[in-house]
Amino acid sequence: MRSVMLHIHFFVYASMLSASMLCACAKDNEANPDRPDGGADRYVVFFLTNTDVEQADGENTGRDANTAYTFVGELPHLFGDIRPGAEYKYAFGLPGPMLLTQSVAEMQYQVNKAFDIAEKYGVPVYFQLDDINNYTKEFGSGANPKFFEHPEWCEWVSFPKPGEQWGGQSNGRLPYYWFNWGNWMHADHFPNLASPDFQAFVKEQLTQGVLSVLVSRYEALKAVGKDYLFAGMAIGWETHIPDYSADNTIYNIQPDDLPVNQLLGDRMEPWEAGKLGYGALHTLGYTTYDKERLYRVIHDYSEFLAKVVYDAGIPREKIFTHIVGIKSSHPELSTTFAPPIWVAVNDYSIPGFSMSPVSCPYDLGTLKAEIAKADPTQTRFGNVEGYSIGVDGSQEQADAYFRDMFGNGASVVAVFGWGREPATSAFAVSHSPASPFVQAAKKWLKAP
Repeated sequence: MRSVMLHIHFFVYASMLSASMLCACAKDNEANPDRPDGGADRYVVFFLTNTDVEQADGENTGRDANTAYTFVGELPHLFGDIRPGAEYKYAFGLPGPMLLTQSVAEMQYQVNKAFDIAEKYGVPVYFQLDDINNYTKEFGSGANPKFFEHPEWCEWVSFPKPGEQWGGQSNGRLPYYWFNWGNWMHADHFPNLASPDFQAFVKEQLTQGVLSVLVSRYEALKAVGKDYLFAGMAIGWETHIPDYSADNTIYNIQPDDLPVNQLLGDRMEPWEAGKLGYGALHTLGYTTYDKERLYRVIHDYSEFLAKVVYDAGIPREKIFTHIVGIKSSHPELSTTFAPPIWVAVNDYSIPGFSMSPVSCPYDLGTLKAEIAKADPTQTRFGNVEGYSIGVDGSQEQADAYFRDMFGNGASVVAVFGWGREPATSAFAVSHSPASPFVQAAKKWLKAP
């Protein structure tokens, strides 16, 4: 089970879509007075895929890793000590806290422990909050209440028919949340992002479980000039609304060949093979399906989360929304599975995207143009889920990747696959000092 957790590879893209290289865009919202150029810090985030906070400082099973060090302890060994005044820094990234599955205590422990590790090694920490993809209880299962036990907090496949309290009730259950990372699986259900009660639950989880600790730790770091040890946080994780209809040409689900869950062996029901979003539309008073309104639901939910974090005292430059960026390279897509670029743009965060030439193709010019349409003042972006695959064939290729990202406004370039990614995975990143990707990263970090 662990081998498929917490890395949204979108393997399916690689077989269906041609790679499109290099994109980005974003904005300096707060200056760093300690650096002569006055700009905001930029980070290469080595993301510890499949890795919990204890494992981050307890083992090192990465590809070609030096096991004399832990995952986090190896980073200074490879890249040297962080220089507080440097524009480019590295960080370690962690999956979670998981707002939908972890208890408040579990989340508070993770945040505190992560900052302890950051201070121990002098390595900044970055969090990837998962409020959408509720597919795992790997990092804790104590959330209360359980959102998926409340039909009005979940997504439906239709509007309620006469005699139904919620849409699709006559089917006998809510639709599962099906996803494909090379093989099909499903979680319980998918949340209704427009539900006031669901939003209240998520806000409480975020405020009490994450921000109650994160803000105090961040303020303490600021007081001693070490605020750079908090690299930032992505809110959401590829925020979207599932779509299993013919509109979603990425999944390309066929009615006569419905997906089978590789873990449980059950098959998607025919009534599940359609659009979700009816729960949100019903909440908002709609009686017909409206894709454009659902795009706005995704935007408003992302903005809602970003504002909660921003209002707590975290600067905008350290808050990233997260959707897939594939619409920038495939404008013909018309599905809530891959929403338009503008839904990631709001006044409280930096727009962030999954972008990979292999697993989530993107187009730089289109991405920048779409962000500018939504907010002409926004000159920054985050590659909050990126991979080395496809850009690591040589040091020159990897260097060009970082140059295109940072040269066009990237505040963060995340490198998934650094942690407990199976060694056999094509997405595992080599830790070898001789790796072209590591060599290029060292150049940008000005490492010794």
